[in-house]
Amino acid sequence: MSNLLFSRVPSNPVSLGLVCNFIAHYPPFDGYEFGLMVKTLRYQLDQQTHMIGSIDDVIVAYVGWILTSREIAEAWATNGGPLNPFPGGDATAVTVLATRSSSHILPLIKKAKLVNLDKSVFWKRDFIDNRGSVKRAVRKRDV
Repeated sequence: MSNLLFSRVPSNPVSLGLVCNFIAHYPPFDGYEFGLMVKTLRYQLDQQTHMIGSIDDVIVAYVGWILTSREIAEAWATNGGPLNPFPGGDATAVTVLATRSSSHILPLIKKAKLVNLDKSVFWKRDFIDNRGSVKRAVRKRDV
């Protein structure tokens, strides 16, 4: 994957359009409500809480997250509450991940982790088939 480059894009209409176009091709996002997805992606671009993988200036991977508190993320992970942003919080919750190839997933996640070294990470995985959703977490130890 030596030609896979990582970056964050500025928050502007062109970047939003490119990211929306990419995400719209991948389940489960291709079935999500348009307004909700645009709002989510615009927030991630505005907050710079995303990472893009590209090859030859073409987007091939995207991961986006929100900053939140560990308490909020813990409640969300156990279906005990909604997932809300908490700027400056001690946790991140990955809400969007899409790749053209499964070989892009691990390098993309590793790069995104470098931006959030001091944070616990929570995520929810939706499957294309009827398996439902699974929520997981990697919690940073309290020092």
